[in-house]
Amino acid sequence: MTFLLDLAIVTVSCLALGLASKYLRQAAIPAYIIAGILLGKSGFNLITSYEFVQWLGKIGVILLMFYIGHEFNFKGISEPGRVFTGCTDFFVNFIAGFSLGLLIGLSPLEAFILASAVYISSSAIVISSLIENKRLIYPEAETVVWLMVFEDIILAILLVVLTSIMSGSLAMIPVSLAKTLLFIVFILVLIRRLSNFISPLFERDDEIPILLIFALIFGFSAIAHRLIVSEVIVAFFLGSALSGVKSFRNLFGATISFKNLFLTIFFFSFGMMFQFKFETLSSADFVLALTALITLSILGKFVSGAIIGKTVHGSLETGLRVGAYTTPRGEFSIVLLAVAVGMETGISELLLSLVVAYVIILSIMGSFFAKHGNRIGRTMIVGINKLLP
Repeated sequence: MTFLLDLAIVTVSCLALGLASKYLRQAAIPAYIIAGILLGKSGFNLITSYEFVQWLGKIGVILLMFYIGHEFNFKGISEPGRVFTGCTDFFVNFIAGFSLGLLIGLSPLEAFILASAVYISSSAIVISSLIENKRLIYPEAETVVWLMVFEDIILAILLVVLTSIMSGSLAMIPVSLAKTLLFIVFILVLIRRLSNFISPLFERDDEIPILLIFALIFGFSAIAHRLIVSEVIVAFFLGSALSGVKSFRNLFGATISFKNLFLTIFFFSFGMMFQFKFETLSSADFVLALTALITLSILGKFVSGAIIGKTVHGSLETGLRVGAYTTPRGEFSIVLLAVAVGMETGISELLLSLVVAYVIILSIMGSFFAKHGNRIGRTMIVGINKLLP
């Protein structure tokens, strides 16, 4: 029964640190990771059922992508300026992260992983900040929300490319993309064909609707695993396919609680699995690399935001607010790193330590930037006007 004790340790520690984070008005994600680090292999090593806890955490990632897929709106892509906005955010931040990765001595693959982690903002922190700070009425809020949607699209592509590279070679990328695309099309067509059959099942008031949801999620994930297709990508498009089933929309809220629980366990399990070396964390090279990474990441979001604000909104200050709102990093950076580590291809201690420390720091700093985006934008404009003649 040791797994029950492990679950008690996980839930109680996450509850305590989660409440502390909420009280301090900080993002809870770093708190859950820190709890895993303290109680896992790098800390007191209190967990014994590592594989069981990690397995529960993987369910959290799948449910997260399922949730995002359900909320995703493909129609927004065609609106004017949307593609430019998304591409500007991607190229500025991805290229900056990749260049820094190569500069500090990472391999091209590790630099790709680092660049992906640097590019992706935390949708959970960004959207929550807009709501909690009553920023949804501002003109740039729609742009910020769209950037989170666009990053979801790029995330799916990055995961395909990453898993293709790590499981084979560059030549396998077109094959993997084609296989993934065919399986996605199969899911979309199948759900559409079966919608008249499954729609009444979602309207029942017993356990059948929840069982059906998880049967679809786990069933398609199992098939994806056999086909060497990313389960999280499949979950994303399954959520998108089910969003077209009207009766499912009323039931969807019931799955959010499951998502929140298992995703919390995922962050804990991510922290508990790795043995961080103090000599790596305390070395001057690591501190310099982390400082450069954080500085570059913040500057990158402000630069891309400024370009977007000036081009789309005709206002540099609006763009700087966009940069402030999109500074937080969190769940997706960890998901990408977890996928890479799960492929067991020898990710370096430097990259692992960098991304974990990076997410913990920027999720906290980013929450501050997002909360005070208006004030930061005004202050930066005043500073720019003083510098320019």
